[in-house]
Amino acid sequence: MSSIRAQKISDFLKKEISLLISSEINDPRLKNINITAVKSSPDISQATVFYTLIRIDDKNVEEIDVKTLEKLSGMLRSRLAKIMKIRRVPKLNFRFDESLEYSNNIEELLKKINKWMAFF
Repeated sequence: MSSIRAQKISDFLKKEISLLISSEINDPRLKNINITAVKSSPDISQATVFYTLIRIDDKNVEEIDVKTLEKLSGMLRSRLAKIMKIRRVPKLNFRFDESLEYSNNIEELLKKINKWMAFF
């Protein structure tokens, strides 16, 4: 039963963190963050927040340093504590989501294979 609860909390965190970042964050470096997933630990003491960086006009978006994400984590956690109706809000750990880049790489490789197979 705890895994269902952890999943519900993960879904809630994803929605609320996205809303908080889009509406209450003024730092221009953090406006390019897109939350892709949140995974809570079974005891809901920690949550890993997976994010990607939105690229606008194919410009290189500057990477976000760990200290900035730690400050963001603390601020989000305090705001979430006011919203959520649970005893302890999970500690938020941010992690860059590499799955999109990985899937794009596989797609490009498959296109190359298809072009190569067209010669035979």
